[in-house]
Amino acid sequence: MAEDERRGTLAAFGAFFFWGAMPLYFWAFPDGVGAFEITLHRIFWTFILLLGVLGFSGALGPAMALFRKPKVIGTLLASTVLISINWMVYAWAAMNGHLAEASLGYFINPLVNVAFGVLLLRERLNTWRWLAVGLAALGVLNQVIVVGKTPWIALTLAFSFGGYGLLRKTVAAEAKEGLFIETLIVSPLILGAIIWMESQGTGHLLHGSPGTVFLLLMAGFTITIPLTMFNFAARRIPLSTLGLIQYIAPSSTFIMAIVVGEKLTFGGMITFVLIWMGLALYSLDLWRKRGV
Repeated sequence: MAEDERRGTLAAFGAFFFWGAMPLYFWAFPDGVGAFEITLHRIFWTFILLLGVLGFSGALGPAMALFRKPKVIGTLLASTVLISINWMVYAWAAMNGHLAEASLGYFINPLVNVAFGVLLLRERLNTWRWLAVGLAALGVLNQVIVVGKTPWIALTLAFSFGGYGLLRKTVAAEAKEGLFIETLIVSPLILGAIIWMESQGTGHLLHGSPGTVFLLLMAGFTITIPLTMFNFAARRIPLSTLGLIQYIAPSSTFIMAIVVGEKLTFGGMITFVLIWMGLALYSLDLWRKRGV
């Protein structure tokens, strides 16, 4: 495995382990702090954090130079819409008793990535990886059957993040610079919404407890750290590889759902067995072909 791809693989593992633990952050907020407000602060403080990082490192100029490339900005605008939808829906699901369905969305999402990679980017899968994807697909199909209804939360999460990954893989912008532009694009609207909520007494930055204020101020790190790693990985490893590694996050989230009291059915156990069998085949193929 080339060094650049190895680094991308490690970054992908780090990103998805981080995302798998994200419900812990949402659950730390007291009642009354909604998903909408949390998402606003996550986006705004990510912008402020990256503004400082890029300014300190001297990379702010090159990042702003992206505005001279209309095609890049157009792509980043589209990716901004997709990732904002994803953040909002996931936060709402985690805080309103739909964590299992949220995890289902991220079970489906890697298959969306694989499909995009094969159909749109002409990435090729060998026999081992087709078998791995097939087992994962059976696992997701089993989970959908267990749910017994159209999982709109899951489908929204899967396709919004799949589309985001595709756009970020094809756009000519590095991880931090691209994320900075994405948050910059919406920051005026975000700041306006935060100010309005605080003026109405419904916001918690000025009206919350010290613990709540701290969580809101730290919100930028919950986006910047994993998404920077994800974007770094997306530009360095095949999208199909990224899709398979991504099962780490929903598996972690689904386990957390069980821990907090959601029932694990026999069908759910079968889902996990199939998905982990697929991941085992994928890992064996990496070891066999690339010496991992």
